[in-house]
Amino acid sequence: MRYQTIQSDANAKFKRWKKLADNTRFIKKEGATLAEGAHLVLTLSERKIKPAALIFRASGVSDEVGDVVRRWSDEGVDCYVLDNKLYDQISPVEHGAGVIAEVRIKEEPLPQNADCDVLYLDGVQDPGNVGTLIRTAVAAGVTVIAASRDSASLWSPKALRAGMGAHFAARLYENVDVTDLAGAFDATRLAADARGGSDLYETPNWEAHHTVWMMGAEGPGLSEAALSVADKRLYIPIIKDCESLNVGAAAAVCLFEQRRRRLQAKTLK
Repeated sequence: MRYQTIQSDANAKFKRWKKLADNTRFIKKEGATLAEGAHLVLTLSERKIKPAALIFRASGVSDEVGDVVRRWSDEGVDCYVLDNKLYDQISPVEHGAGVIAEVRIKEEPLPQNADCDVLYLDGVQDPGNVGTLIRTAVAAGVTVIAASRDSASLWSPKALRAGMGAHFAARLYENVDVTDLAGAFDATRLAADARGGSDLYETPNWEAHHTVWMMGAEGPGLSEAALSVADKRLYIPIIKDCESLNVGAAAAVCLFEQRRRRLQAKTLK
């Protein structure tokens, strides 16, 4: 395997990767991001997504990606070895797995009247929560995720790391205003709102049609703009001694209740 060693932070390629690691606007401009870790590399291979480049930590990388790395190298993927300190500057986690794939991403325009289930992120600003939400949605069978302009980037390296490969099984739309949801998706808009509405478990038939589940920011919850376009407001009945749920946990409860109801409906037919 041929590779280039980079030991200086003045290197142009390193400077570009540093921007991809730190600047979400640059991710959008370049149409590329960084996916760190053996699991993400193996997921890319399984989905036949060839990276634009592979970046390795000088101190070594897990053997489990060896065959994939050698194949991609033979297919012409550029490979680079970074000094440990440089690698750590672009890794989304401390003491990462030692391999990062630069991945091309393509922004897709919103559909019109798409008949599908959707998870909408309204101002969710923590990239770890964003990745967890994408992973949870895909696990529950919801593979379309849209996010407001003030949400964290769906494609940031930290969100990718938390998503554990789910990004590559989903369709992702960023900078989507809540007022665009009605025209884009033929689905019932459901607001997950701890402040009021109807009981998630006792309210009938909200799952009968495709849904857009709207999840709000950590702390303030859904914006007034999101609540104004909701067809229904639903709350999770939690024990009074607990003030609230993390947005990732709330999404898991709602999306898997939706899946449970639909599976049950199938068995009753």
